[in-house]
Amino acid sequence: MVCSCIVAGIFVMLALGCASVKGWHKGQADWMRVMIHENFDYDKAFSTALDLLTEKYEMEMINKDGGYARSAWNYYRKSNGMSDKKFRVRVTLKFNHDRTQLSVKTEVQKLIRDEWVNGYSDVIGRQVRDDIQGVLQ
Repeated sequence: MVCSCIVAGIFVMLALGCASVKGWHKGQADWMRVMIHENFDYDKAFSTALDLLTEKYEMEMINKDGGYARSAWNYYRKSNGMSDKKFRVRVTLKFNHDRTQLSVKTEVQKLIRDEWVNGYSDVIGRQVRDDIQGVLQ
């Protein structure tokens, strides 16, 4: 009985240690569209979206005149607040030419055998998009 409990405990620890980002897929991330409410002018929409993004991500590039911002690669934060150094996330914002829509791309790379593999997470991508949509409505 004790051996069974020990084996089960080891299995659970291994399973938790190997847990990955929910919804992760190898490949290229798609752009997701966010509609900007008509009450927002471009300056307010840009600063509001950027404020939200900088709460969670360190920024690498911000070009307000070009309607573009991109975060640096940031290690994925688990729900317990700990960093998972096997996954890193980068978010890119791009406004359309007439500044009525914002496109969001959330890339999630996974470390496999000392190489970062391009991918995305449906779960993280939707969460980022929904968070931005929420502040721009």
